[in-house]
Amino acid sequence: MCGALRFTVDGPLRNILHCHCVNCRRVSGNFVASSGCATEDLTIHGEDHLRWYDHGYCRYGFCGTCGSSLFWQGADHMDRTSLQSGSLIDASGLVLEGIWFAHEAQPHVMLDPTVPHHSGNGGTEV
Repeated sequence: MCGALRFTVDGPLRNILHCHCVNCRRVSGNFVASSGCATEDLTIHGEDHLRWYDHGYCRYGFCGTCGSSLFWQGADHMDRTSLQSGSLIDASGLVLEGIWFAHEAQPHVMLDPTVPHHSGNGGTEV
């Protein structure tokens, strides 16, 4: 939001996933919509503004200046970085691929019935 922290990706982006788990709801204020890339393809500009909140099994990256939530990494998959889709300048061509923790979605959220709904991080489809 403030421009102090920017990033570029030199590689393919994953399609969009929505996550409705309680932690993603808290970090985003509603739910997380994210794309992703190989961590080695991600270049962070203004990295001195990057702050990480480590939750044990995952960590959330945000701008230390304005607080914008930008990244998510699973502790067991540090080779991949999820990118908040709202932070992408151009997300055209990316489509919603699945919904994680669909059963934890808030009642006001309309879940897309045309994509798979999962009970966890891409686990059992519900």
